Amino acid sequence: MRELKNLGEDEHIIMTARSRWTSFLLPAVVLAAYIAVVWVVYHSDERSFFHDAVLVAAGLWLLRFFAPRLSTYLALTNKRVYGEAGVLVTRTLDVPLDKVGGVYVEINPLGRITGRGTVAITTAGSLFEFPYIPGAAKFRAALMEEVKNAQDAAEKRQSQVLGAAIAASLRSRGSHPSRRLRP
Repeated sequence: MRELKNLGEDEHIIMTARSRWTSFLLPAVVLAAYIAVVWVVYHSDERSFFHDAVLVAAGLWLLRFFAPRLSTYLALTNKRVYGEAGVLVTRTLDVPLDKVGGVYVEINPLGRITGRGTVAITTAGSLFEFPYIPGAAKFRAALMEEVKNAQDAAEKRQSQVLGAAIAASLRSRGSHPSRRLRP
């Protein structure tokens, strides 16, 4: 399983999310049915190329159920959000919190029962979806709180830099900040 290991200075992990066993319930039922069909077809006398092609296609389609559940990982730190999704084609998200545009959660009825959903994170023009995340709504709430904290810290730094620049400008003009400015 993937993990976030390259943490920066003063960076710590707040929350991680990855698939858990409940996301395998439906694929396990479908896999059991597939195995039963394969057993019946291979033990029948009327086996043909069509049967074999259908079994291969059904097996590939079944792989679609298992692959996303094995390959989704999200991590939230106090400085960034990191995520990976995909098996053959992997999409990676590693973005500072102040660059996160929005966070959306989609939970279907089965997701409500199993406690998982899809977390979609938007950045500047990109959308990253992370399916089968347990506690998707909690992850969204934690991420939005950290984004707000990062924006507040950036505004505070910006106001300190602006205040220092104004004070330096006034000193260079020979004025004191406590005196009144004249046009």
